[in-house]
Amino acid sequence: MHRYPYITPYVNEVFSEEKDHWDFRILRPALLVSYFLIRIVSFPIKFVLRRKPLGFEGRLIDWCMTFGLKYLARTDAAELFIRHTQIEPILYRYLLSRPDQSPVASSEKLNGIDGDFNLDSLTVAKRNNLTIGHDLLSYELVDRFDKHEFLKNIEYLRSIKPEDHENYSKALLDETRRHSFQLLGPTSLVMLVVMVITLCGDLKTTVTALNSFGSDSILLWCMKRLYIENPGVLTDLDFFMQEVSNRGHYNSSVFFSNPSQYLYYHVVFDEVVYDLLMHEPFASKENCVV
Repeated sequence: MHRYPYITPYVNEVFSEEKDHWDFRILRPALLVSYFLIRIVSFPIKFVLRRKPLGFEGRLIDWCMTFGLKYLARTDAAELFIRHTQIEPILYRYLLSRPDQSPVASSEKLNGIDGDFNLDSLTVAKRNNLTIGHDLLSYELVDRFDKHEFLKNIEYLRSIKPEDHENYSKALLDETRRHSFQLLGPTSLVMLVVMVITLCGDLKTTVTALNSFGSDSILLWCMKRLYIENPGVLTDLDFFMQEVSNRGHYNSSVFFSNPSQYLYYHVVFDEVVYDLLMHEPFASKENCVV
């Protein structure tokens, strides 16, 4: 059983447990091969025939995603997915916090960094553009983040913690527990979501979704600044240095995107960062330990 020291016990448990299931051993390799073939065929077609959205793409993607959550996903996979959709905007709000500004709550459901991310039901997820809205958070952080403001307020950020994601409704999971056949683990589920986006989206929507990782670079930089006096944390964060493919460039090719990165680098990275900010103190030079 694999246990990696630089990720959280919760994520270690989820990934170790899924390796015993049939979908990880049999379905996952088939999905990887299928995704490679699908993108080879679909992107040239999109480039010629479907360069811009027609208006239904987001709803179709969310219908497929919620269908999978309701009938196919195992509860642990759905929980990891739901946790991520709530933890990511919480982290971005934290990075953008200012001592002279009160938090600005938005009533916009499941969209925007300041939006309402209570997941009360699958119907709410379908109606509010959850999948594409979530991907757009990355671009919003890149647009709103200011390096000099962050450095000026870094001591303030060290004095506060992010919101507790447990305060957000996860009632959507009750539908998974009641209706799901408990077939797909987190790896298979994320790969299917990536495939649905690739198949259902137009060129603009698909490229926007599959390249939504610019915020991870900012988050990693911020964490290294926040924990600059804690070499133990810095060592763990080094394992999340950006990959060349779809991570290190502003405009990388979707032909080289790896669906595994969405889970093992993006989702896991947010879980690790959130856990650090909630539980790891910011060490001073005097009491810094490795």
